[in-house]
Amino acid sequence: MPLNPPVRHRLLSFFWLALLLFVACFLFLQRTAYSERVDTDLIALLPKDGRHPALETARKALSARGERQLALLVSTTDAVRTRQAAQILRAALADVALTEHDDVPAGQAGEASFPGDFYFPYRQGLMSDADREWLSLAAPEEAQSRALALAYTPFAPGGFPWLADPFGFFGNWLQSLGEATPLRPSGGELMLEHDGRVHAALIYTLPGSAFDRDLQETLMARLETARQTLRQALPEARLLRAGVVLHAAAATQQAEEEMRLIGLGSLFACFLSIGLVFQSARALQLVFVSLVSGTLVALLVVFSLFERVHLVTLVFGASLIGVAVDYAILVFAQHLGSAEPVWERFRRLLPTLCMVLLAPALAYLALALTPFPGLKQMAVFAVCGIFGAWMSVICFYPYLLPPTLPLPRNAHWTTRLLAHWPRWRGKAWWFAPVLVAFIAGGLAQLRMNDDIRSLFVGNPELMAEQGEVSAILQLPSPAQMFLLSAESAETLLQKEEALIARLRPLMAAGKIDGFEATSRWLPSQARQKENRARQEKLTASRMTLARNLELPGDWAKERDAPFLTPEAGLNLPFTQATALWLGEVQPGKHASMVLLKNLRGKETTAALAELAAEGVTWIDQTRDISELMQRYRHMLTQTLLAACLLLPLLLYPFFRREVWRLLVPALLAGLTTLAVMGYLDIPVQMLSILALLLTLGMGVDYAIFLAARQTHAHTLLATTLAASLTLASFGLLALSATPALHALGLTATLGVTLSWLLTPVFRK
Repeated sequence: MPLNPPVRHRLLSFFWLALLLFVACFLFLQRTAYSERVDTDLIALLPKDGRHPALETARKALSARGERQLALLVSTTDAVRTRQAAQILRAALADVALTEHDDVPAGQAGEASFPGDFYFPYRQGLMSDADREWLSLAAPEEAQSRALALAYTPFAPGGFPWLADPFGFFGNWLQSLGEATPLRPSGGELMLEHDGRVHAALIYTLPGSAFDRDLQETLMARLETARQTLRQALPEARLLRAGVVLHAAAATQQAEEEMRLIGLGSLFACFLSIGLVFQSARALQLVFVSLVSGTLVALLVVFSLFERVHLVTLVFGASLIGVAVDYAILVFAQHLGSAEPVWERFRRLLPTLCMVLLAPALAYLALALTPFPGLKQMAVFAVCGIFGAWMSVICFYPYLLPPTLPLPRNAHWTTRLLAHWPRWRGKAWWFAPVLVAFIAGGLAQLRMNDDIRSLFVGNPELMAEQGEVSAILQLPSPAQMFLLSAESAETLLQKEEALIARLRPLMAAGKIDGFEATSRWLPSQARQKENRARQEKLTASRMTLARNLELPGDWAKERDAPFLTPEAGLNLPFTQATALWLGEVQPGKHASMVLLKNLRGKETTAALAELAAEGVTWIDQTRDISELMQRYRHMLTQTLLAACLLLPLLLYPFFRREVWRLLVPALLAGLTTLAVMGYLDIPVQMLSILALLLTLGMGVDYAIFLAARQTHAHTLLATTLAASLTLASFGLLALSATPALHALGLTATLGVTLSWLLTPVFRK
């Protein structure tokens, strides 16, 4: 047998070293570009529902509508001091590249922001609901009295000449558009009164993405400065903030802190444990090489495959330190106190190293095949990181390992521990019913939780402020809405108007506060024609007014006026800003949204769901996404079951009839983990199933360690150290404030602990 590695291994090692150096240089040069592609939007982690393409278009439109908006409300008990506070706030943000709106938020236009001159030519077909109802009941004498009263009023509705709008229909329609918002211009500010306080609204548009980290840092610093300045100048002033950028900044800060905690904590535990056990500086250097290699490979691949890489993926990647170091620990354990040549020991270890890569790689690859963006990124990062660390062990360790590693002084405890460790023997089958009863009792108490709100929890302070701003400004909720579709734009507008008519009783009953729809600003041509037809009964009244007021004879005659068309109306800036009109989402299919304000109670939600009809779909995004999460939980469960069936087939050629010893500990660990979660009332989520997949991979790895090596004592030392480092990583992950990562870390911690305890029980 050769005492030194063969030429082909040297070539492979040289190639791998050159590749790693290239990757390191490339990542260093691209560090700025890659940092700008790190995403903090939690919605980006969620799956997309391919069954409703129009809904996906709607979600993107809503996201584009709100992502770059920032709403600030400053209030005092006095209008003068509120204006002063608004000026202080505006000055504090002067050096931030924000565009301030002198009107109300996008899609919430008020009376001061509407281009009445644009609508003026179409005025004959524009009427408010109140005027339509009045006109259907009014007598000719009432119409004449109304017109005469308006003729002698100094300020006509809408500010247009009386001759152009003698009954005030057009002016009232313009004023009805102001119902979309409670904000009104006052002294150069947009203001309103609410709960005894006077609020001024400052509405900004960001210059770029809300997930730009530089913009987040600058904006949050300026807002904190503004808050302190307001506190000193006007102690009674109160500042409320709302905007995606604020939540993104908080999520970024939290994720970065957790990434440092998990990464540095795992590294510290790794180097401390290996240093104490193996007592070799060379061992620490080799572990560092494998971890750096895995990180470099994972970063390059994940940034190459995905346009945006989520920060949660990097936080999860930090927890893989405890997994990636397993291969190095196995190699170190087999070199303890051995006098064999390094390559000879390493050559005999190669089959085991290849097999222990198989189980975790399959577990993660199964996740990469799911249509879940967040899981795909995590899976790719994990597989590439583990593979990179494994390749460095294969390529570099035969050259960098010392001739031998000293046997730790206290290593004999593993021999004694293994001698007293319980072993599953034939006479112990009586324990099986007890174990089955324990597992069955826990599984019977398991409960599932697929509510998306249990996976992601925002900053409580920001969430409270966002809720207050929405309530004060009467902003519509993007979580619940109607999605409408039709063959043409005109038919779609008619469907909107029919739906709004059915919403009016709910508004009158106080079940909802209002709605937002494109047809508010752009009536269908059918409605315009109906409005004109209703005004035909006023012809006699107009002629009487012309005689009594000595107006020109042709004033009373109806003139042919154009109809307001979708092509003309949708080009207006405020209709484009609403993003409620989705346009032609598919050939021959137009779509739009109707948003609702302040839904009250589950009964209201049920009543709204009953309004669904052909081409009118009720969307409850929280419920729909939760149902989607449930489907993916089922998919991951099927993946887990498939892995349980596939692993025996893959391992049987190597272990034959002993393959059950590799699988039973991992399967029992998974089932017992679920049972413990049932007894502790910890709900099973989608990421809990992901953690069970990881538990399966780790458990099979530990079993292969013990089954493939004859030096069981050293191998038990290796598995104990590997399990402790994995537990350190996932234990830190369980401390994450992100519920999704907390659930994954908690379940993995339970599973890995049980796998480590059960694996020696079934040793040969």
